[in-house]
Amino acid sequence: MLFYLLLIVCPLLYSCKHDQAEFAMHDYQFIDSVYPEMQYQQQLNLELQKISGRTDINNMGYKRSEHNHAYIKELMANIDVHEQYALKEEYAKNLALLHRQDPVVLAELQSLLIDSDQRMIGYHVKASGSTGLINADLRNWAEKKLHYWMADLKEVQELAK
Repeated sequence: MLFYLLLIVCPLLYSCKHDQAEFAMHDYQFIDSVYPEMQYQQQLNLELQKISGRTDINNMGYKRSEHNHAYIKELMANIDVHEQYALKEEYAKNLALLHRQDPVVLAELQSLLIDSDQRMIGYHVKASGSTGLINADLRNWAEKKLHYWMADLKEVQELAK
């Protein structure tokens, strides 16, 4: 009798433990990836705004900046983190290389924006996936933001066309 009881209970316990382990990402892991990337994005957006003679690109820079501010505001409303983030060294180097050329070369700026948008998409896919964020509200929010990043990526990719 005990054997049959264990035979029934053990798989149930294992399946419960398995369900708990599916979502493994903590809020801070997502924020530690996304927030520094957003700081970098803001710097790149400022560069878009400075491109001379291209009001369409300037407007894109302003629009992206506004969207990024709204994104950060929503992100901070979903979490309780008050940590300060410095611009990553890699990003500071990219910006320094970009500024060596006066005026900034649009193709290089476009490449940096594409890379950054792709990273943001990756962070959101990971956060909303089967091993994503434990926090269901933040996980759902990250999933809803995927379309936003894909639209931004598409817009930047079409810059040169």
